Amino acid sequence: MTTSRRVAVVTGAAGFVGSTLVDRLLASGWTVTGIDCFEPFYDRRSKERNLAIAREHPRFRLLEMDTRDGPVLIRAIEEAEPEVVIDFAARAGVRPSLADPQLYIDINVTGLQNTLAASAAVGSRFVFASSSSVYGADPRRPFTEDQMRCQPESPYGATKIAGEALVHAHHATTGLPIAIARLFTVYGPRQRPDLAIHRFARRMLEGEPIDLYADGQAERDYTYVEDVVDAFDRLIGAGLDSVTVNIGSHHPIPTTSVVDELERVLGVQARRVLLPPQPGDVPATYADISRAKATLGWEPRWRFEDGIESFCAWLRSDMAGGAGQLEAVDASMDGRPSAR
Repeated sequence: MTTSRRVAVVTGAAGFVGSTLVDRLLASGWTVTGIDCFEPFYDRRSKERNLAIAREHPRFRLLEMDTRDGPVLIRAIEEAEPEVVIDFAARAGVRPSLADPQLYIDINVTGLQNTLAASAAVGSRFVFASSSSVYGADPRRPFTEDQMRCQPESPYGATKIAGEALVHAHHATTGLPIAIARLFTVYGPRQRPDLAIHRFARRMLEGEPIDLYADGQAERDYTYVEDVVDAFDRLIGAGLDSVTVNIGSHHPIPTTSVVDELERVLGVQARRVLLPPQPGDVPATYADISRAKATLGWEPRWRFEDGIESFCAWLRSDMAGGAGQLEAVDASMDGRPSAR
C-alpha cells in the first residue's frame, strides 16, 4: 500500500480492534494519533494493556478525549493533519443498548458526527467500523450489502444504521472518500471481556458455569481480528470513492460448537446452562464477502480452530498476569454471542 503522507487518526484506539489496527499501521510506517476516552464499559486496565506496544513507539501519540466534545476533537484532528481517519469510537454491546439507548445515541451518533466534521475540516478519507447488527434478524442469508432493511433488533444496531447514513451524507456533501466495514463478531487476542468467546473461556478456566442462550443454537460468523485488520489496511489504501463491505468469515458457527472448540483447546469441560433467547438477539449472522473479495482482494485467512488457539494462549497469559477482571461487565451478558 502506498500513500502520500502516511498519517492516520484512529478513534477508539484503545479498544480491541482499534488497538490491533494501530499496531499494524505503526509497523507499516504510519504516524498515528490515537483518540480514546476510556469509556467505562469494561476495565480501563485492559485498554491500557492494549496500547502497551503502541505507547513505546515514537510515531504514536495518544489523546484522551471524548468524541462528543466536538470543538476539542476538531482541534486535535486539525493538528494531526491525517490523510485518513479510522473510526472505532462507539459504545458497544447489544443488550446494554436496550437499557440505555440514549447513551448509545450520544456516543455512536453525536460523537460520530463530530468526528465526521473534523475529518471534513482536514479533507481526509474516512473509514467507519459498522456492524452486522444493521441486518437485524433478516432471514435472507448470507447477508449481502444491498439487502439492509433498516429493521435492527436493538438500539445498538439502530445507531450503526444511523452512523452509516451520516457517513454517506458526509460523502455527499463534502465529496471526500469513505469506506464502511460491516464487522461480523470479531474475536482473537484483546477481545472485550463481555463477548461470548472471552467470557466462556474465562469462566470455564475458573470452573464457573456458562449460559448458552437460544439453547446454544444461535449462529455467528466469527472473524479473526488479524483478518479484520487486514481488511481495514486494504480499505485505507484502496483509493475508492465510496464502498461498503461485509467483513466476515463466511462461515457461521453455532454457539455449542464454539464451546466444543474451547473445551478442546483449554482442556476443560464446560458446565453448560441452556436458556431461551434474550431480547435483542438474532438467530444468525452470515456474511456474503464476495464484494470484499472483488473490490479489495480480501478474504479471511484464519481458520476458526487456529484463531481459538491463538485467543486461548493470549487469555492464559492475560489471566496469569492478573488481568482482565470482569466486575465492570454486566453479568447478564453471559453467553450472549454479539451480533457485531
